[in-house]
Amino acid sequence: MATKASIRRMNNKFDKIRQQEEAGLLKNKKQGNRTLRKLLKNQLAVTGAIIFLIILLACIFAPILTPYSPKAVDMGNILSGPTKEHWLGTDKIGRDVFSRILYGGRMSIAIGFGSALGCALIGIILGCYAGYKGGIIDSIFVRISEVFMSIPRLILVMMLAAIMGQSAGNIVLIFVLSGWGSSFRMVRSKVLSIREEEYVQSLEVFGLSTPIICYKHILPNALSPTIVNVTLSTAMFILDEAALSFLGLGVPLEVPTWGNILNAAQDLFTLQNNWWLWLPTGIVVSLFVMSINFIGDGIRDTADPTQI
Repeated sequence: MATKASIRRMNNKFDKIRQQEEAGLLKNKKQGNRTLRKLLKNQLAVTGAIIFLIILLACIFAPILTPYSPKAVDMGNILSGPTKEHWLGTDKIGRDVFSRILYGGRMSIAIGFGSALGCALIGIILGCYAGYKGGIIDSIFVRISEVFMSIPRLILVMMLAAIMGQSAGNIVLIFVLSGWGSSFRMVRSKVLSIREEEYVQSLEVFGLSTPIICYKHILPNALSPTIVNVTLSTAMFILDEAALSFLGLGVPLEVPTWGNILNAAQDLFTLQNNWWLWLPTGIVVSLFVMSINFIGDGIRDTADPTQI
């Protein structure tokens, strides 16, 4: 009888743990503070965050920082160098370059981050579940990802752009459709190794549901490479937008983006004599890309359980 009573108490304890876990009550209150302190000790991450916020806030508050519209044309002030009125000069049809950089940053950042986050979201949801469940579900998702990854991105982009038309939303959709496969495979490969760990088997013994095991316990240990991939994908999509704009398949030319601004300086004469058309934009793009990479590396090191 004593043995049955002890077994009953143990089962009740396991049931209570499972109920608390499913309700989200078992949390380490000090974990958030420790993670934040660890992130703040990373000087590159802090530097990247400062640069990132400066550029992001400047783009958001562009109407306060500049009185000029990015589309306003001044034919009497063409290719003017930096002055008190136009801090970074004007372009080939008299538009203020500083205004175009700030307003163009809104669109470029939205396209880059929106595409990268969309790819990561699809890859995380499908990759984590498929990697944990395995079997026919895993095989189906792998084959679907192979179909999208086997199509050259430029051909897919040209085809979809011709069908759907040119707009920022269509560009983001095209980037997500053509880029989610890499995030899916990255998450899946990580989950395949994690699901064999002893703590995952213990969670299965407790009777926790598959979504809780996948997305609450396995996923946090598989996020580090995904975060780095998001930062790299953001830079890649910003460059892809510039390439598509060069081919006339990206965001319409009348919409200011960093890619459209840089494409205005594609001839050698402009590169040599009108540096203000491309150098400031190039510096802003480089700083922004480096800053998000620094932030991603800092978050990766912070989220990595093997790092003390």
